[in-house]
Amino acid sequence: MKLFKRLFVILFALSAASCAKISYNPTEVSGISLNRSEITMEVSNTFQLEAYNEPSKVSNKNVSWTVSSGSTIVSVSSTGLIRALKTGSAKVTATEKEKGYTATCNITVSKKIIPVTSVSLSESATTIKQGRATILSATISPVNASNKTINWTSSNTNVATVSNGTITGVSAGSATITATTADGGYTSSCVVTVEEKSTETEDEWTVLIYMCGSTLETESANKYVQGMPYSRCGLATCDIREIIDVPNKPDDVNIVIETGGAQTWTTNANGKYSNGYSISNQYIQRHHVENGKIVLDEGQDKIKNEYMGKQSVLESFLEYGFNNYPADKTALILWNHGGGMQGACFNDTASGYCVSDGLLGKEVVGAVSSAMSNCGLAGQKLEWIGYDACMMQIQDLAEQYSPYFKYMLGSQELESGTGWDYDTWLDDLYAGKSTEAILKAAVDGFINDNGGVNDSYNDQTLSYLKLDYASSYKTAWEDFALQLRNDNVVANNRTAFNNLIYSTKKFANYPSEGAYYRDYGLSDAKDFINTFKSNNTLNPSGKYNTYLQNILNAHSNFVGYSNCGKGAGNAYGVSMFWAIESSTKSINPYTAGTDTNFVNWSYLSNTFYGTESTVSDSGDDDDWGWWY
Repeated sequence: MKLFKRLFVILFALSAASCAKISYNPTEVSGISLNRSEITMEVSNTFQLEAYNEPSKVSNKNVSWTVSSGSTIVSVSSTGLIRALKTGSAKVTATEKEKGYTATCNITVSKKIIPVTSVSLSESATTIKQGRATILSATISPVNASNKTINWTSSNTNVATVSNGTITGVSAGSATITATTADGGYTSSCVVTVEEKSTETEDEWTVLIYMCGSTLETESANKYVQGMPYSRCGLATCDIREIIDVPNKPDDVNIVIETGGAQTWTTNANGKYSNGYSISNQYIQRHHVENGKIVLDEGQDKIKNEYMGKQSVLESFLEYGFNNYPADKTALILWNHGGGMQGACFNDTASGYCVSDGLLGKEVVGAVSSAMSNCGLAGQKLEWIGYDACMMQIQDLAEQYSPYFKYMLGSQELESGTGWDYDTWLDDLYAGKSTEAILKAAVDGFINDNGGVNDSYNDQTLSYLKLDYASSYKTAWEDFALQLRNDNVVANNRTAFNNLIYSTKKFANYPSEGAYYRDYGLSDAKDFINTFKSNNTLNPSGKYNTYLQNILNAHSNFVGYSNCGKGAGNAYGVSMFWAIESSTKSINPYTAGTDTNFVNWSYLSNTFYGTESTVSDSGDDDDWGWWY
């Protein structure tokens, strides 16, 4: 019996020992590891980390997860799910709770990659002359695609070459220029026809400057203006001096200047300010730049001294320029005071004021259209229109000019001093650079001339617009305005809408400086859209976000380049008009309904006070009253 008991005890002990070995892992846990030790992620993406025992590779859920460095770059959940928050580097650590083993994953977060979906060109067909150049603009969709690199090729480099969108005609013939996206290989093409160089003399550029000297010339001619490059020099004369001092003007570039509109020109008083020339205050005159001087054109020294704010006077100058200085590329610059939607080019008068009759946008369109038609240029586009004047870079005006010009250069704010810095961009024009390079030089030169982008006292703005995109921009804006009309948003929320307008970036709004600087009704278009987007009263739960984003997308194509001083604030390149004060309501060009094609938006403005304006247009703009 004792023997049996002994054997039973031994067997029981062996059995117990065997069971213990089955329930306990015979291999000691020596640490933990992760399914990934390094990860590269895009912003907003997630990744699931897993922890495993070492060396058995058995999954271990009994761990805690922490962001050991870079807590603003990523977050991690209690289960190891990582979420990328912004670009940068971070580390996530898993800690085994019983024995304290740790394992770390190094994480790099990169910008979210947005793939290209298509590419389009500004033209599908174009014609240039042998030895000349033109530029194609490529638009990638979506506008926020990560990789916007484009490769350009020509099907026949013996006919035309291409570099970064600039096409040069080599010999007569036809070639296909193709833009191919580096991301996705999407393509768009333009057929280029190169014509033989004309046996007649045809120049590369003609720049037509319509210089209405006004009080800018008269008043500054009679006193020293601090900071002017030539002391006691009228502001118009200062710019003429700057123009003629730019060296190396090629023979195939014409600078043609029409002068008038001032009681006094500095050049009448002392020729030392003008290299010996004299400008009349009795007549409108036409000149061209030649050998560092301006020279009166033959027979153009005694034109009837009419107001330069008349459409017929501008039209006559344009016809003269087209007929006498034909060129592959023509630019028009309107030089004077600017009154926003109230027009530009106001004559100085004996009373010391700028007369009320200025050039409205519709009058500029009428002059350009008639002159081009009369000179056999109907259906063509001039290269660019520029306002060396205050407050004229407005979406309504730009859209009106889009059938006649490729680009528009102008300022949203009041311009300081002599206006543009002519030598910075004329250098590039004389050097044969592309139109967009010339316009960018004009923008940057003006801003730098006023203190640069980091100067908090510099509130100056300048931009150029790509008018090929004006139509799609207007469509996006009008779709939004129509929806506001249909929903009665403005009518039902007048106070909120009024406050929103006043909270956006406004231009020439200086009540402390007197009545002449009250409200011109101009606000930055993009800043208005951004402000509206975040307004919960007018845009509850993002109701209009799709419309607003469509405008922002169109804006990014429409505004080719914009720059401003730090003091300008939220200025993004193009202004909108909204007549919200009674002072501007009475001189609201929207009331006539003829100086804008933004029909739905102008309706909202005209009905803001509850009744639609019935003010009629007198046929000219004399109803604006005294401007200055």
